[in-house]
Amino acid sequence: MRRYALIAEPDPQRAAGLLSLVTEEGLEGVVTKDGVEATEVVRQRGAPLLLVTDLALPRLDGFTLLTWLREQEDAAGTQVVVVTAFDELRVRAWQLKEPLGIHALLSRRASSELMRDMLRRVLSGQLAPQPAAPESTSEQERQRLASIAAMRLVDDGPPEAELQQLVTEVAQAFGVPVALLTLVLGERQWFKAHVGLPSSLAKDRGTPRDWAFCHHVVQGREPLVVPDARRHPFFRDNPLVRDGIVGSYAGAPLLTSTGEVLGSLCVIDTRPLVLGAEDLAALRELASRVAEDLEQRARAKQAAVKAQVEPALTEASALALLREAVQALDVAALLVAPGRKPFASNAALTDLLGLPADAFPAMTFDAFCQHVAGLTADPAGTLRQLDLASESSRGLRMSLVLERPQARRLRWVARPFPVPGGVAQMLTLSDMGHTRPAREERERQYRMDGLTGLDSRRAGEERVLREIGRCRRDGVPFSVLLADLVGLGRINATRGFDAGDAALRDGARVAEALAVPRGFAVRWEGGAFLLGLPGVDAEQAESMRRKLHDTPGAPEVVSAAVTIEGEEDPQGTLARAQAALARAKTEQRSHRME
Repeated sequence: MRRYALIAEPDPQRAAGLLSLVTEEGLEGVVTKDGVEATEVVRQRGAPLLLVTDLALPRLDGFTLLTWLREQEDAAGTQVVVVTAFDELRVRAWQLKEPLGIHALLSRRASSELMRDMLRRVLSGQLAPQPAAPESTSEQERQRLASIAAMRLVDDGPPEAELQQLVTEVAQAFGVPVALLTLVLGERQWFKAHVGLPSSLAKDRGTPRDWAFCHHVVQGREPLVVPDARRHPFFRDNPLVRDGIVGSYAGAPLLTSTGEVLGSLCVIDTRPLVLGAEDLAALRELASRVAEDLEQRARAKQAAVKAQVEPALTEASALALLREAVQALDVAALLVAPGRKPFASNAALTDLLGLPADAFPAMTFDAFCQHVAGLTADPAGTLRQLDLASESSRGLRMSLVLERPQARRLRWVARPFPVPGGVAQMLTLSDMGHTRPAREERERQYRMDGLTGLDSRRAGEERVLREIGRCRRDGVPFSVLLADLVGLGRINATRGFDAGDAALRDGARVAEALAVPRGFAVRWEGGAFLLGLPGVDAEQAESMRRKLHDTPGAPEVVSAAVTIEGEEDPQGTLARAQAALARAKTEQRSHRME
């Protein structure tokens, strides 16, 4: 057995911590972001000496990963440590510890010292104790429910249009039919906004809490992903799964600035969900922004109610009351009085923009906008956008990238609200991190082929699987076209790699022009390109394949096209396409030899 430790953990920071611990024990650590990556490592390197895995993994969950591992001939000696935030999943895993070959289970809230001790015990062959019972959280739950009540988030009115638009965009972005903004109450979950639900659930705007996947997000305080609920040993008996409403789920917590989890922003499909670790991170970040927005709405609502119940309150006294709230916020904030007059700011804003605190009351709002625009690469264009934030607007949301005083990305939210004497605005600038652009650039490079500008194979494969799911729901065909440049190795050897790179770029341009607007092109591997073709049947795909060969000036390629058949596994479709391409290459070589 290979002396290495395999870590299956989608969170980069936690993965780094686990990597440090296994390295201390003299093991080589290999980190994977999801269950599929973990199986690929085992296929390439053999079974590990130690596997440390979460149960809520993207693409292939931890239960399925362990079941697969125990089917491998060389995995009998693999020691398995499960680390998860979700108490009920941990209990179910302990019940299945014998068939899954689990040696220890830990909460994600366990200290690094406890984790180190458990790893050493497992590696030395000692039996780990039964996991401790979930901590009592009755006081935390009471505070959480009190926060929901104080924020007045639950009402009898229809869902707010702005939040409905948000969940609609989330469903479209993740390629799923259902997206929800849920609040988890004492005995039920309540849908504050929803899209794609069956009419019965949409009418009730909720389910019993026992049915709620989002309940586990609240309990675990972490994102939860269930790639295939129908095969999941815990969720498969859920009434929503049995009724075919939930086939897969991914949700991220709505975490307030005071640490309470209100509920979840989640996406649901009736089929298995193909979301990577990057998608889960994006959902988590979006959920944090939504939670921040809900808090701001609650503060504005509370201020408006207070103004109504205190008829003697003047504009000045109302703004004075709000000044304290603004100065207590951790997020950069500016209170703008009626007439577009900056009234109060906080330390976070002065630090963010490099302005002294006493500069704000003397500035006009236009001067403030000019200052912010001047910190960007396009001051004139940015200023035109910021000018939309007039007191008569319904609010403005946008992203800004500052170049000074530090390179960072901001989320600008301007929200008007009534005060005695007119309409004020609460402006917040959420710092999305000065290190974020560098991370985004690394992620962009990882998901985009630097030579051709097309999607990388990893990003392309995820997109193919997602589009296949979408086409199945819509009842339309999906085809895959693979094309491989002929003689790329010969070009590199005889004319140099610059010529080979030029041929690849030419091939990419031809492939992309053929695929767009109906589909998309991917740099698959080596000199091969994949065209994903939603809505294209077998006859149309063959026509497009011939067109690829007939395009004037296009590099010579060998190609193959396949169309997904019935309920065929998407990975099977890709395998069929690659086998068809291999046959086409063999036939071409045979023709050349004749």
